Parts: sequence; structure tokens; C-alpha cells
Amino acid sequence: MIVYHFISSEFALRALRDRRLKIARINELNDPLQLCAAGFSDGDTQTKLEAFKDWANERYGVICFSKSYDDPVPWSHYADSHRGVALVFEIPDDYAIAINYQPERFRLDVDAAMQRGGFTESDLAQLISTKFSSWQYENEIRMTCHLSDHFCQIDAKGKKVYFESLSLESFGVDALKLIGLIRGVRCDLKPADIASELLAVDTLPVQDTRLNSSSFQIIAGETYPVNGVRSFSACCFRV
Repeated sequence: MIVYHFISSEFALRALRDRRLKIARINELNDPLQLCAAGFSDGDTQTKLEAFKDWANERYGVICFSKSYDDPVPWSHYADSHRGVALVFEIPDDYAIAINYQPERFRLDVDAAMQRGGFTESDLAQLISTKFSSWQYENEIRMTCHLSDHFCQIDAKGKKVYFESLSLESFGVDALKLIGLIRGVRCDLKPADIASELLAVDTLPVQDTRLNSSSFQIIAGETYPVNGVRSFSACCFRV
């Protein structure tokens, strides 16, 4: 499946340089209803749902993508007001979770789930994939990650930050295959900037965007190759 990850130019260059993409922690996502889309009528049920979310936050993270690049709103919200880029990935279909946008919370018997020892796979799938219908502009595809399987760093604030590896090579073993980069309409990232973070053996297809004169859609131009210039000795390999 081809998906698009909107990101600032600064963090896009880091992703190219380090061959990895930051995994979002569940409790830090911009929607506080993540994993809590089930309806509840009492505080006890809400407490149990929030406890489950905290449990999941310690074990799982997500990487968020969009099915398309032509809507201007995600560019505004997630790509630095069109100054950033969309990284184009190919991910395995069985890794992709399509978000189901709903106008109302769904019914889930939390007490019954707890009595049987936890949520079923069907319950979990619904909790992970349900968002309020107003988020539909994101056209989101999500990939979940087991944090224990991923590289971790401690940031300047002492927080754990996890990363998913990516490959530019079609034969790479990573689930994330980077197959292109689309520059936003306000992006001042030059081909030379991109090339400086790619190895000399790399070639990355790049497209520039423009505004459609007859609609609100974003249009990507013809693809052109950007060849890397970085030597292996200068590469910052992941641990």
C-alpha cells in the first residue's frame, strides 16, 4: 500500500539521514480520545478505559499516514503549513490499519471484557481504528509498533523516544520502504539539501507541488531523481 507521511523539512532530513521515523506515543497524539472511543455512562468505566490506554501507551506506538497527498488541510496541520514535505512510503497491506470515522462513540461492554481477562481482538481493533468523523480529512492509515522491538533514545527532557527503521532499497527488510518525497508548495528545501542526507548509492524520486487553479486540491508535478552524495564513512548508522 502506498501512503503519505506529512512532516516538517527539518525532521524529514533527519529521517533521511538516520534511516528511521519517529514513532508517536499514544498518550501524546493530538486526539485525546485515541483508544477511548467507546461510550461510557459512569466514571468507573471511564477510569478503566483510561487505565487501558495507559497500559497500551507503555507497550505500543503508532505511525500515522494518509491515503492521499492532495488535500491541503493535512499539509497545513502536519507539514509546517505547506513548508514541509510528504514522505511517500510503501508498507505491507497487513500492517495498515484504516481508520473508521464515526459521528458517535460505539458501544463496548468494558466490565464484561475485564471479567473475561481483557479485550478481544475485535474490541482492540475497534478501539485502535475508531475516530470522530470530524477527523475524516486526515484519510488516515495507521501502523502500530511494539515499542520493545524498536530502537529507543532518551531525549533532552529525559523522555524515551522510539523509532521505526526505513529503507530506500526495494529489497530492504524494513516494513517502511521510502519510495518518494513530495515538496510542499511553500517548501524551500533544495534538491541539494535532500542529496546531502542520502548515501551516494541512493536515488530518491522527488516531486514539487502547486495549487490547482480550478479546485482546492494540491497537484504534484513530474517526478525527478535526487541522487545522494553522502559517503558510507560519514553515515550515522543506527545502533
